[in-house]
Amino acid sequence: MSESSKLSLLQATLSVAVPMRIEALRRRPLAEILDPEALRSIQHGLAEAREEVLYGGRCGAAGFNALADAVARLAFLPGGIGVLGMHFSAGP
Repeated sequence: MSESSKLSLLQATLSVAVPMRIEALRRRPLAEILDPEALRSIQHGLAEAREEVLYGGRCGAAGFNALADAVARLAFLPGGIGVLGMHFSAGP
């Protein structure tokens, strides 16, 4: 699979996973969504998975889940977040 195909697949799956995660988080207080300890834990999961999110491997699924969770949480910041050529915002 080409690099652009892998990126397109990652974009497609994030375009579904992130809005679902945003909706699951929406009922929580903002302080909990953006809790520094939770974000550090997600960062640790991403660091373990690294490129396996894009290329596959034993940590790929966990890494993807961490990526989707991180993007969804950061979407609650004013203006949202841009990542991989996409924009996500939990704002109105």
